[in-house]
Amino acid sequence: MLDHLFSDRSEAVTPAFPNWQKSFISGAESPLFEIEHRIEIGNPRHLISRVKFKEKTEGPPGHVHGGASAALIDETMGIVVWHNQFYCLTRSLNLQYLKPLPLTLDAFVTAEITLVTDRTVEVACAIQDTKKTPYVSAQGVFHRLRPEQLQKFIDSNSPR
Repeated sequence: MLDHLFSDRSEAVTPAFPNWQKSFISGAESPLFEIEHRIEIGNPRHLISRVKFKEKTEGPPGHVHGGASAALIDETMGIVVWHNQFYCLTRSLNLQYLKPLPLTLDAFVTAEITLVTDRTVEVACAIQDTKKTPYVSAQGVFHRLRPEQLQKFIDSNSPR
């Protein structure tokens, strides 16, 4: 049911935040996940990612560790926020673990910006199977950086 968003209704997106290639979550050499991010055409505030969990995400036998799913959700939310040119850092993340998340699940992570204010961006997110059955849902609040904060952040992440 979510596979249709990986057709002509979406386009591939590369994370817009600094040094994303080094990310242990969505970087090319991630030891935890294989991820493909897509933005829905006509709705740039909606991101969907197809995810395969690697063995290193295992917590309970045969299932994804809650910390690994939290990191995946935080990263996915950050990608949709930065893609929309809201330069932010995570302020709060509230997760609900609804069902144990099998390592072998064909998973999708959906993230959608739900509210933008002068200082914050709010995002709703979920890890689901192909039938949209939710395993983890989350709400995040992101603090918007002022231009001088953004520049300082970028400068501190520049290669030395």
